Amino acid sequence: TATLNRTITQPAAALSASAVVAQQVSCFGGNNGAINLSASGGTSHYSYLWSNGAVTQDISGLAAGTYTVTVTDANGCTTNQSRTITQPAAALAAVVNSSQNVNCFGNGTGSIDIGVSGGTGPYTYSIDGTNYQAANTFNSLIAGTYTVHVKDANGCIHSTTATVSSSNGPAVSATATAASCRRAGRGNLRPD
Repeated sequence: TATLNRTITQPAAALSASAVVAQQVSCFGGNNGAINLSASGGTSHYSYLWSNGAVTQDISGLAAGTYTVTVTDANGCTTNQSRTITQPAAALAAVVNSSQNVNCFGNGTGSIDIGVSGGTGPYTYSIDGTNYQAANTFNSLIAGTYTVHVKDANGCIHSTTATVSSSNGPAVSATATAASCRRAGRGNLRPD
């Protein structure tokens, strides 16, 4: 009688995967989310199928939502992972709380106060689109229309316009009275 021995083997470890959110959506309604995935165990080579149709290991350009991936190894063994991409609860919005008009024609005494909602605080403010400040009020403004930019902590920007007005300079009118011949040189100019 002959004895034949055979050894049945298996992969050294079970197939597993780990998904990590690498980037949440920065601005409400945006699509810059990203998920990084790693797989181990089982038998390489691995293939990937995400719920959005992607077949790459990592995915990016994602809107807010839940994404599930199925990882399959060379033997057809599978494992699943899900991760959720979030976004700010509301879009960044800026409004003009108040504006102070110039008190005298030509003066730089106007001001604008800006209110903000949504996005991700803290916020910074700019009246030229380049230089940002922490304060939401701009002072010492001359009359004109201004575009105010608000930037949140994620770099999202919303712009709004505000107008600082000015009264015209004082109006002056006068009535001239001609000199009579008998009183030459006695004409006058009287303000109305």
